[in-house]
Amino acid sequence: MSKPDKVPKYIYVNDKPKQVVWDTSSLSTFLACPRLYNLTNLRGYKLKSYGTVTGFGSAVHDAYEILDRGRFHGKDKQETMREAITYTLKTYGPDLAQAEDKARGLEATLRAIVWRVEEYWDDNIKIAAMPDGEPCLEKRFEVPFGETGKRFSGRIDKIVEFEGGLYLCDTKTTKASLSEMYFRMYQPNNQVYAYLWAARHILDLPVRGFIIDAVQTGVHFCRFNRAVFNVSNLSIDEWYHDTAYNLNVSDTYHEHEYYPANFTSCGNYGGCKFREMCSESPDHRMTILNEDFEVSLHNDLVREGEIIDAKELFSKK
Repeated sequence: MSKPDKVPKYIYVNDKPKQVVWDTSSLSTFLACPRLYNLTNLRGYKLKSYGTVTGFGSAVHDAYEILDRGRFHGKDKQETMREAITYTLKTYGPDLAQAEDKARGLEATLRAIVWRVEEYWDDNIKIAAMPDGEPCLEKRFEVPFGETGKRFSGRIDKIVEFEGGLYLCDTKTTKASLSEMYFRMYQPNNQVYAYLWAARHILDLPVRGFIIDAVQTGVHFCRFNRAVFNVSNLSIDEWYHDTAYNLNVSDTYHEHEYYPANFTSCGNYGGCKFREMCSESPDHRMTILNEDFEVSLHNDLVREGEIIDAKELFSKK
């Protein structure tokens, strides 16, 4: 039997880009500001100059997955730690060594691995097993969502056993203090609720809620803390219906070829990269876009020789 054709993430409908397969990143961008979503996700604009990406978060995530698999399979503690360190040095070492932020550089990454082993090797949280006996780690999903042909995708980091029940567990890296206020920002949260919906309704697992496993890194220290949240089925059902509704709104924006700005999000996460552009008159914005940004379209949307008219981006037709 041949494999079904892969559903493209983006398509052109009436010669305009439209997203078909959504995820929590694109959903959050759309909800924050439709104009931001249009410029980044559909039009592919990114800054020409940006800070060096060191891969710190990915390095810690991948190393912890190696540690989790080793613990699950009963491997030796020191052997598993060496495996995680070796992988990190080979895969991320050169970039991490050049990081200007030493709290997210190579030494901080290796410290986060070694100290994690020392503090959590004998953890009371156990990785759940799949029916085939493999650890429940890195489970991807892409499924129909809503009633208008859209799909939703994601990757569940891990599902664990804790106090007699199943929980999603997500590792987060931060330089912020691991206070109650830090953990409160994950309840409610689009990513967490999306993965709970998938675990309950797609994987059919009786997951009670989620655990945020946080790692705070500094130049000379590393701290760990976690918080456990139980979430009702009613809350997840509400998230599903809210999200389906919001994705239907995106169809309206596509139909009218207009994605309005949401100025209340301009200051989020240190300030939107398009803030200076949006402060200019609409007839001057393409100049800033051409000077400060470059276009890097998703592969599904690449078409040769396409020229975008400013009216297409900033004017209601």
